Amino acid sequence: MQKENNEAKRADNIIWNASSDYSFNSKIKAYDENGKADLYLNYIIGAVHKYYDCSLLNNFFKYLRKDVNCESLKELTWIGLENCTYGRGRCERPVLESLRRDYSKKFLGRCNPALSFDIVDQVKIAHFQRALGEKTNMPKSVIDILDDLEFDENMDTGQIISRMNRIIDVYFYHRSAHLLHGNMPPGIQNSKGSLQINNKKSNSWRSSFLKHFNLIPSELNRAFSWFKSVDQINRYDRKFMSGYYGASVLQEPQIKSVEKNLCIGNHRNCHIYFTKGNFNADSESNRSMLKHRDDVLKQREKNSLYYNKNLTRNNNSIMKLTNKIKNVMLVDRESSCRSETGKLAAGKVWRNLYLYDNKIFIKKIENDVRNLTVDIMLDSSLSQESRQEIIAEEGYVIAESLTRCQIPVKVYSFCSFHDYTILNLFRDYNETDKNNRIFNYTSSGCNRDGLAVRAALYMMRNSNCSHKMLIVLSDGKPNDMQCIPGQANDVEYSYADNVGVNDTALEVRKGIQSGISILGVFTGRKEDLPAAQKIYGRNLVYIKSPGRFADTVGVMLQNELNNLYD
Repeated sequence: MQKENNEAKRADNIIWNASSDYSFNSKIKAYDENGKADLYLNYIIGAVHKYYDCSLLNNFFKYLRKDVNCESLKELTWIGLENCTYGRGRCERPVLESLRRDYSKKFLGRCNPALSFDIVDQVKIAHFQRALGEKTNMPKSVIDILDDLEFDENMDTGQIISRMNRIIDVYFYHRSAHLLHGNMPPGIQNSKGSLQINNKKSNSWRSSFLKHFNLIPSELNRAFSWFKSVDQINRYDRKFMSGYYGASVLQEPQIKSVEKNLCIGNHRNCHIYFTKGNFNADSESNRSMLKHRDDVLKQREKNSLYYNKNLTRNNNSIMKLTNKIKNVMLVDRESSCRSETGKLAAGKVWRNLYLYDNKIFIKKIENDVRNLTVDIMLDSSLSQESRQEIIAEEGYVIAESLTRCQIPVKVYSFCSFHDYTILNLFRDYNETDKNNRIFNYTSSGCNRDGLAVRAALYMMRNSNCSHKMLIVLSDGKPNDMQCIPGQANDVEYSYADNVGVNDTALEVRKGIQSGISILGVFTGRKEDLPAAQKIYGRNLVYIKSPGRFADTVGVMLQNELNNLYD
């Protein structure tokens, strides 16, 4: 922590020195891959404040937030600002020439032009190749953009904004958006009187200045609007998802139908991706995708080794948990259950009044106890990286115990990447011999818990069983790069902290009110426990030690099974 504070102070000093304004408190600072303050980029941040009208630039960036490609357009603007700021500053500071050359070499050393297919990355690579006097092999379309983008040092702020408007207008797909009060922010008029933008969504995850210049692997970047329709962009994204997470189990019409039902409200700018983690042998893959696949295989091996290392304990846990479930199942019960139709159970009317539970009737059925399906959903976000082996082990123990009790089980993980929530199915209800696939569990990306719960409940509707249970293993800390859009077009809320927790808790309550039992198994840090409790309430268990796993989860399952058939 002290080291981070020291580097932050060093970044401030560089920025203050370059801006000649010690009252300037920059919200953005630049660090290299080792966490050290980057001398050249922090100089650029400060010098932009010195040479240009930042209030106009901030208005311009704020206005671009309404565009589908907000962050990409900001990134292009910063490439142009780096060029003209360097041009103005090198006369005052001759050392900038060597600093820029060093940075350009370092930047290009971290990327492979042959593997860069994002238009912004291609422009950046060509820009820094040109800074070194090197020849670039980028397409003519990229060079044309770069020629217009490398602003001259004699341009003022208004001219820079006007040039950016022209670049957007000439090179990129866009459409008009209605402005609040019909007015544009000062200094942003172009030759047509308004900035043409695509008012759909904005991605906030690439907002730091560092990411404007330090190459993020290009496959992580959203497809730029070089593609002429939203459908084309979505197909492009799903092609990436297929290479990175595995082929989709749904076809295009099915995807649209599912998203029409799920990606609404707080998740209306999101997408959903269902996969079994199977990669097509002939699918296009770049180096990063292949590395990810290799990481998945390595993590599977780690998960299996960890499980086998604790084999005795795990076998005991499975035996204990199996017996606890069977004890509930072996109780002599009448072949009847609570239902939305049948004979009115007067003693259950209060549940409708206070719990909004419609199952206040008694219905005669056969084999009631076994008329149950259980879905197990594992949080596989990057925050679980240090606990991957433990979560895979716990998921396997629960699934194997339920399988031995002949209860249909479905197991899958969830994470989010860009505006996609990925659900990776390990085994389905009828795949009783596929529990080993749970060891394919690996962490990646962020986690949009609310959308994941909504998708899980949506899938469970296809089950014909009267009783359904969802068990979620999660750290109770929703955190996603895609924001929640507000009612006004220029307002959005970060999907994290209380916002993410409240959204997930709402989806859990909806599921419970629909008659589905939802249980939470806490897999996070103790300080995050209150958030998980807010989401799952009394239906949350906290596993304090591996040896107590079967006992703790067993009691929770016993109580919930008794409630189901009570």
